[in-house]
Amino acid sequence: MSNNQTNLPNTKINEKVKEKENENENENENENEKEATHQPTNNSPKIKNEEKETEIQKNNNEQENKNDKLQGNEKEKVKSHPLQNKWTMWVDGYTQSRNWGEDLVKIIEFQTIEEFWGMYENLAKISKTKNGTNFHLFKTGIKPAWEDPKNINGGKWNLRINRSVLKLDEMWLNTILSAIGENYDDDDEVCGAVVSIRNNGDRIALWTKTASNKEMQMSIGKKWKEELNLRGIRLSYLIHKDALATKKERGSFKPTYEI
Repeated sequence: MSNNQTNLPNTKINEKVKEKENENENENENENEKEATHQPTNNSPKIKNEEKETEIQKNNNEQENKNDKLQGNEKEKVKSHPLQNKWTMWVDGYTQSRNWGEDLVKIIEFQTIEEFWGMYENLAKISKTKNGTNFHLFKTGIKPAWEDPKNINGGKWNLRINRSVLKLDEMWLNTILSAIGENYDDDDEVCGAVVSIRNNGDRIALWTKTASNKEMQMSIGKKWKEELNLRGIRLSYLIHKDALATKKERGSFKPTYEI
């Protein structure tokens, strides 16, 4: 047998092997292409996580905005109870050795119900303050003095307190609530209120602007008595000018009106 004949089968076998190898290579390439097509990129999970984080942050921001709006609404509610007038609280510690007014001190001004209660709750109870102390609550712009233009032609309703019968703190609170709440027929007529702590008998006074208007003063006196739920107790009204003249003459006070 010739050498050519001997090598022929081997040649065919080699060709078959190469064909098979080529087929395998093609199959591997196809598989790699398929895997490359379907395999997600390395950045995909990161992108999804970032999207989730962004969505969570967005929701948190929306919730914070809602909370801010709610808090803002609550603040508005707190400021939604204005009084008709602005008021000022004064205090002095009057004694016989001093001229009236030299130690008069302005404590605070307020114009809402919330400000009033904040002031009231931070003050000591009237019944616990020392003898000789006076607290004055007047509309802002009116000084607690007879000489003030809004007081000079007016007078005051007076209530003398016997602590064994009446509760001083309750009487004072109801008096100033009726004043700042404008509970009287003519809101402009009431100027303010004063409480005086004295060992010989505490006093509360409701100051009005026009003493000569008897009908108006009697209406205010009756309403004040009703606000304090007083029974069997008389109230007296004194005109400032008359009281000042009587004091100078060292005479006794004669009330202008009584109820």
